[in-house]
Formats: sequence, C-alpha cells, structure tokens
Amino acid sequence: MAAGGADGAHRDDTSKLKGLIAQWVNVEFKPDPSVDLDDKYTRGFINEACGRLLCPTELDWNSPVTKAGIQDHLEGYIITELSFPAYLYDKYTANLDNLEGLFKGKILVQGYKAVFTSPSSAKDIGGDGNGTNVIENN
Repeated sequence: MAAGGADGAHRDDTSKLKGLIAQWVNVEFKPDPSVDLDDKYTRGFINEACGRLLCPTELDWNSPVTKAGIQDHLEGYIITELSFPAYLYDKYTANLDNLEGLFKGKILVQGYKAVFTSPSSAKDIGGDGNGTNVIENN
C-alpha cells in the first residue's frame, strides 16, 4: 500500500515538474512565442529557448546551420545519450576543458529542489548561483 502511495506521489511530482520547467524557461528567457504549458509540441528544438537549453554544449545553437542540422537530424548533429545539453551547466555554457560548472544550471537546480524538497522551494535559487548551497542547506 505504501509503495502505491509513493508511486502516485512520484507521478504527481513529475507531472508538476513539466509545467514548472516551462514556466521557468518563460520567466528566464522570455521566448516569443512562450513555451505553452499545455502543449508539448511547442517545446523541444522547435522552440528557440528550449533548443538553446537542449543543444549539446559542443555545438553552437546561435548558428542557423546547427539549428537546421539538429532539427533535420543531419549527420554531425544527432543528439545522443552522450550529448551534454547546455541546461546542465552554470549559466548554460560549458568550458569543454573544465567541468567546473557541470550540474549547476539554474533550471536543473530548480528541478532538483522541486522534486526533493518542494515546488515552492524552487522559486528562488539563493546563494552565489553555483547550486552547491541546495545540497548543503537541504
């Protein structure tokens, strides 16, 4: 019985997280058009802000060639499980020679807080912005 309740709570958290992430992207990047909270077909690489966050750090999302390559699944632009998207990194950029900012992206940290503490705790990311205080303070 307890496992069923935990599974239900997990589904609720995951469902809420989808909407929260869309809201956070809209607030942080102010895309036009904004990410529709109810329409998953307006997300992903077809949305400018989402594409920027999902783009592997070794590629330049600002390049029209990169955008077309990813969207059309061209060789050299295929996204795999080994692709590290920008949202994983602090300030959404990576120094490929140094992994210092890895797993410190603001939206990633907000997602962590929403799932492991509470959705309301994810509204404000305090500290110096590097995400380490989330683990230290929770």
